[in-house]
Amino acid sequence: MSSSLVSGPRRVVVRQHRRALWTAGGLVVLAVAVATGLRWWSHAVPHRIFNGQMSPLGILSLVMDGASTFLLLVPILIGAFVAGPMIARELESGTYKVAWTQSVAPSRWLTSKLMVAAVLAAAASAVLIAAFRFGWTPIRGSYNLSWPDRGVYEATGPVLAAYSLLGVAVAAVVGQLVRRTVPAMAVTGVVTGTVLLVLGSLRWDVWPSLTLSGPGTDKLTGMQALPRDAFLLESGYVTAHGRLPYDACWRATGGLDDCPASLGITGWYAEYHPASHFWPVQLAETGIVLALAALAAYAAFRVLRRHHA
Repeated sequence: MSSSLVSGPRRVVVRQHRRALWTAGGLVVLAVAVATGLRWWSHAVPHRIFNGQMSPLGILSLVMDGASTFLLLVPILIGAFVAGPMIARELESGTYKVAWTQSVAPSRWLTSKLMVAAVLAAAASAVLIAAFRFGWTPIRGSYNLSWPDRGVYEATGPVLAAYSLLGVAVAAVVGQLVRRTVPAMAVTGVVTGTVLLVLGSLRWDVWPSLTLSGPGTDKLTGMQALPRDAFLLESGYVTAHGRLPYDACWRATGGLDDCPASLGITGWYAEYHPASHFWPVQLAETGIVLALAALAAYAAFRVLRRHHA
């Protein structure tokens, strides 16, 4: 770490939580080693079968699938740690008064904690993103490992770091308001997880999707023109009065494209995001999350001034 990061109160923060930081650093190094080792192994013996079932590529896919789920929890874990052990515990025990009576203003006390947490959270997230992308590249497009899949999407772009910073900022507010270690950790985890869930369900609306369409009712054949790695949002049929869902013909006749004339179908459509939309959506969502983090950080200092003016 640079001397500017760990000088003064920031040095105290690092020393207070050195065991947790060393543990977190060790886990990050382990993640890099596992991703690197598995990718090398899958490249060295790609067709070898173990126990009659799993190939190195299959094992790599299994591990990366689990890693994508775990990385979704990283912002929640970071926020919980900052809210509990870093902030609420000191307020609960009263040890913050020691720092404040040693010429450390309350705002500087909170700034030091947030700066250390934010820098380390962003750095750890960046390393984990790089490690995941390195291990994921040979098996991208596998089951549950396509670019828009939950977990994979977050773990392969800057949005993971943005959510980690959001976790830190939310923790600063919750830790001061709750002032008890375990409840503060729980509330921060719920809030951060809720934001992850809500924005994850809305992210594909922040960038315009593309539409593929054609005449007739042969939707399945027409949709073969979709790009191979496209993320299909919605498909269905077009009538003179609007759109019908993708299973309208099946519900009427039991056949996928066996559409009765009574439905008045004139064509079909499919809305999708091509893989080229990955970065625009990532950057748009990252900007939204960082804006929320800035608002939460501002709220944290307002709470501090209100309670300790």
